[in-house]
Amino acid sequence: MPQSFDLLWERLLRGGVSRRHARRYLVELGDHLQDLVAEERAGAEPRSAETRALARLGNPETLAGAMIARRELRGLAARAPIATYVIAPPLALAAGAALAMVGIVATATALRNGGAALPAWTQTVADTGVFFSNGLLPVLLGWTLGVVALRQRSATLLPVLGMLVLAIVGAVLQLDVTLPSAGHHGEIGLATGLGPSFAQWSGLAGRLTLNLALILTPYAWLNAWRAARAGEDRTYA
Repeated sequence: MPQSFDLLWERLLRGGVSRRHARRYLVELGDHLQDLVAEERAGAEPRSAETRALARLGNPETLAGAMIARRELRGLAARAPIATYVIAPPLALAAGAALAMVGIVATATALRNGGAALPAWTQTVADTGVFFSNGLLPVLLGWTLGVVALRQRSATLLPVLGMLVLAIVGAVLQLDVTLPSAGHHGEIGLATGLGPSFAQWSGLAGRLTLNLALILTPYAWLNAWRAARAGEDRTYA
């Protein structure tokens, strides 16, 4: 594939064209380029056939502009960036926490049919669900957000804002579970983690700092690596 196609690929993604449409467009251009090369090789100067065929095909900016101008070809992140990067992740986090709550309640209800004592391993299941909802899910969603932003070559402002919102929501909303036992009923709910005591605010600050570090660090490193690689490509071009 000519180097100009690599430039065109990057230009299409940065212009908001979805990867699926961009990939199909490049395949079609590649087929058309082969036809042009065949025509040029049939002429008087077959040695420069590829160069003349690329000139006839058009420069990357012109080829990209024709696709970028068509709004129906844009990806979701380009059509609705605020919804994709800022609104959807915390909603997904809330939905994941709700599913964890439903799973824990359903498990405890099924095992305690008729008032029987819960097996010892039930506490491990509940603790795992709490850890996934409170600690792991915000980070996984943040990484997913970063992958979407990097794959679509989105500007960093909205993805970083979305990661900040996600880290805050993940630090504030904490799943709390108390399993039923002999003489005590169980409790489950989403606590805000906010309170008047210093320990509560200190815990909130610690969770927020950890979320930001785990979510933003990989995204920042991958952005720096991509920028460095793009600089090397321009140097050797």
